[in-house]
Order: sequence, then structure tokens, then C-alpha cells
Amino acid sequence: MRATGTLLPAGEGRKHPVLRLEGRELEGEVPLKRKRLSPAARKRLAHTLRRHPEGAEVGVRLWPRTGEGRLDLQASQVGLLHAHPKPELAGTFSVLGVVRAWEEAAGLLVLEVRPNPKGLLPKPFALELLVPGEGRRRVPRVGAEGALWVRGRVHQGFLLVEEVEAAEKPPEREAGPREGAG
Repeated sequence: MRATGTLLPAGEGRKHPVLRLEGRELEGEVPLKRKRLSPAARKRLAHTLRRHPEGAEVGVRLWPRTGEGRLDLQASQVGLLHAHPKPELAGTFSVLGVVRAWEEAAGLLVLEVRPNPKGLLPKPFALELLVPGEGRRRVPRVGAEGALWVRGRVHQGFLLVEEVEAAEKPPEREAGPREGAG
């Protein structure tokens, strides 16, 4: 998920640096704790904080998490911080996943996102998405071969699907470091 935010360093009652998200229905603060950062974001956080003063606007890629069907910013993981925010893309997302549950009448889709080939996402996770009207016909049954590439936006705290497209199923991967990485 793409977002923009303001960097706030530790201090003034904050134990950790914080990213204050703004706009496109992504209001709130995401503490930049070690466990909430991808390896790439963790590696670059100190550099980013040194390079950009307090209050600097940054772009962010979040690996969103959902709970009870709604976006959970506090559980979401920061995948990447960068110096070139694109506010027009804030609140949009794209995800490749395998269908784990599908309640067609309610339009509730649960996708499992698998670890990626670069090893930046160590464990799979599930996302709950809302699929309105026409998109519901494109969702395959649970257990079908293949995967879905889904694009959408945040709307009233939900991840609302706008496009659904069949995709090749990502290969099964083991969590942990990449082969030859050490």
C-alpha cells in the first residue's frame, strides 16, 4: 500500500521515531519499531532520519494488515521509506495472493500473501478485502489453481478492491534468508 507521511523522530513523549500518515483515508501514526520494519526499511531508517529533518514529508510502502475486515495501521509493516512522496497515490494498494476464503454474498475475500523471492517478507500473512459488485464474478473458488492480482484503495477503513485479475500462482517458498545470502 502506498502512503505519504511526516517523519517524527523519537523524543517529545515518543519512544520510537513515528511516521504520521496523512491523506486519502490513511490518518494515524505508525511507530517505526524494529519489528514493524522490513529488513530494507530497518537498514535505511537511521540514514533516512539523518537525511530528512523532523517534519519532512516522505513516501512509504506499507505491507498492510487487517483485523476484523478493517485496515490495522498499528499492525502494518513498513516495507520502504523513500524521499519522493506521491500524495496522489496515497491510499492505493496492489497485492498478489492466493484465495484462502471467499464469502461471495458479503463480498469478503481473504488472500494469503506469500513470502517474496528477495526474502524481504519472511512470513506469509492474510489480508481481508472487500470486493464490490462486478469484481465478485472474477474471484475464483477457494483452492483453485492460480492466484489473484488485486488493486484497490482504502475506503472508510476497508481495503476496497477495484480490479481483480487472474495471475500465476507464486511458488511455495521457505521463510528465512535467501540461498547464498551469507
